[in-house]
Order: sequence, then structure tokens, then C-alpha cells
Amino acid sequence: MLTQPIVSDPLPTRRVRAPLTPHYRADYRVLSWALVLFPMVPILSYARPALAPWLVPLGLYFSYCSGVFTHNQTHHPVFSNRRANTLYGAWLSIFYGSPIAFWIPTHLLNHHRHENRRADVARTDRHSSRHGAWQAFVYTVSCASWQLPLVAKYVLHVRRRGGQRWIDVCVQSSALVVAHAGLLTLAIGLHGVRLGAVTYALASGGPALLATNFMFFTNYMQHIHCDSSSADNHSRNFVSPIANWFVFDAGYHTVHHEYPEVHWSRYRGLHAARAAELDPSLNVPSVLGFCLENYVLGSLSSRFGTTPLGPTAAGCRAPRQRLSSRHGLPLSH
Repeated sequence: MLTQPIVSDPLPTRRVRAPLTPHYRADYRVLSWALVLFPMVPILSYARPALAPWLVPLGLYFSYCSGVFTHNQTHHPVFSNRRANTLYGAWLSIFYGSPIAFWIPTHLLNHHRHENRRADVARTDRHSSRHGAWQAFVYTVSCASWQLPLVAKYVLHVRRRGGQRWIDVCVQSSALVVAHAGLLTLAIGLHGVRLGAVTYALASGGPALLATNFMFFTNYMQHIHCDSSSADNHSRNFVSPIANWFVFDAGYHTVHHEYPEVHWSRYRGLHAARAAELDPSLNVPSVLGFCLENYVLGSLSSRFGTTPLGPTAAGCRAPRQRLSSRHGLPLSH
């Protein structure tokens, strides 16, 4: 494992904290995506419905990015100002199709604590320890139902306690419902019921509906057939520099689990210091190549696809506790 401690950030991307500016210069690119590019697909589609089908690939890409941004916002908020983070969380929730506060019980307090082991409700072998296109599909569409009890328990808990976390749930949920009701109403008002509903589905509703599923599928690829009992080989990384530029270095997953509150702009450097210690099969060039090999070629021949590196997730009991005290859990390496 990487033993050099993470110290207070000396990187040139660090900024002096100001209320309405991001902690890191790298997050200006995040904000340009979220505040400018995310709404461009609905705006163009509503203005010219004929463009909506052609903009679907771009909308799906931004849908994926909304999942990456909500994940990063949960671990490391963009702003130091609480109100700015509250408003930004509500904005992201509209595009993510879910209140981003729901990452806390499902991801921070479950997945990171138990890291694909038996107590992880969304462990990759919950449906099957086999790996293939069908298993990936069933896992992806099942995750929401597996995580729902954690979400319900969390909402009841923060409702009783009140405070900022309850405010976040209320603001994000309200923004999500009001925004999508307004977007659907606007589309129908501009283009009639039939064309308006289709335009809304292609430009706004569909991408938001799929965003959480993109994250479920990504989690599956990042952990399936890895060794949850290993200090090194618990996660899979997608290391293409070009692809990682487009997904804000979300492919470097090993170091994210080991330092969950480190800003995403540091993943690449941390991974470079860590990569030689990992099983080579866990440093995969690209997601597309992985999907082709496992879900297309793997369905044609057993020569393709992954093999388990260790015991199944259900066979690993002891949690790997790495969250900081900010989330009520210990940080250990």
C-alpha cells in the first residue's frame, strides 16, 4: 500500500478559500460543465426539437458527468460556503435525477465502510458471482431497490435531528420535483403534448433517469472480480488519460477508496505512485475496451472476461474503515 501520508494540500491547484469560489482551480472546469454545458442540451432541444435525437449522446455524457459531480460533491464539496453548496447540490440533483444527499447512506456510510464485502448492500456478487452482460444488467437495475432501505432510514434519521442534512434533503428533493415538472410543462406548452413529451424525455427526463444507473454500472465494473480482502487489489482502475479528462479522473478508483476525501484532481498523481503495487489486470486502459472484452466477446468465448482475484464479496466480512470523522467513521490506512 501507499504509505506516504496525505498532508495539507500544497498543490498549485489549491486556492485561498473565499465564500463563492471553489476550493480548487480544477473545479472551475467542473462548474463550467455543470452550470453552462449541462443546461445547453435542454435549451437547444426545446428551441429546436428536431435537434433532440442528435443531442442524445451529448445528453448521456452530461448525465454521466452529473453522477461523477454528485459523487465528488458528497466527498469533497466544491465550495467552502454552506449556502453555495446547498444551491449547487440542488442544481446537480436536477440533472442526476436524485437528491445527491442519498449518496451519504448508500455510498459514504455503506459502500466505503464495507467496500464490496458482505455488509455492502450493493456488493457486486449479490445477484451472482459470475461476470457477464446479463449479470451486469441485473445488478444495475437492482441496485436502487437494494439501497432504498438505507435511504429511507437515513431520511427518517435526519428528519428527526433536523439541521443542515435535513435541509439538504428537502431542498434537493424540492428542486428535483419542481424542475422536472416545470421542464415537462414547458416542453408541452412549447410543442404540444406529443412532441413536448418526447422532447422532455430525450433532453431532460431520460438522462436524469439514467444517471444513477450509470453510477451503479460503474461501481460494478470497478469492483467485480476484484479482491475485497486485499489491501491492494480491491478496485479496478480505468487509466486512459484522455478518457479520464472527460470524466474528471473518475477512473482512478483504488486511490479514491484509500483516500476518499482527497480532491479528484489528486487521483492521477496518487495512482501513479500506487499503480505498480496493483495486480496488472486491474489497471485497464478504457471502459469501452473492458465492456467489449467482457460483455461482447465474453458472451462468445470463455477466453475473454475477468476471473476472480480473491474470495467473493459475500465471503469477506470485516469492513475496511477508511472514512474520516467528518462522516462519523474512522480513517485508517
